[in-house]
Amino acid sequence: MKKLLIIDDSEVNLYLIESVFEQNTDIEVIIESQSTQAYDKIIAVKPDLILLDLMMPNIDGFQLLQQIRETPEIADIAIVIISAKTDDETVNKVKEYGVKNFIKKPINLEKIELMIRELLGLF
Repeated sequence: MKKLLIIDDSEVNLYLIESVFEQNTDIEVIIESQSTQAYDKIIAVKPDLILLDLMMPNIDGFQLLQQIRETPEIADIAIVIISAKTDDETVNKVKEYGVKNFIKKPINLEKIELMIRELLGLF
């Protein structure tokens, strides 16, 4: 079973994305709404894929990306960014961290499901 960790301070986004995979037996969805606890959750869970919001209070997505990429045991985890902030500077900055894809808010659940399945090799 593949592990998908969703990190977003929006409870609505967490619920919507999690609901896409409720009936799925090959993807375990783990959610985290507190950016201050996200790093520890990543270390504990070691997900196959992370969906990460950029604009969060306390620790933003950029800080979390940097922490992940600087920690050898989790540095290679695939990451997809979900954000309403879609200017060229932001998109280019996250690409420097080797993110797999960038999803613009508001989210399209069908598109997210297909992308996640593809990235996890579940087709």
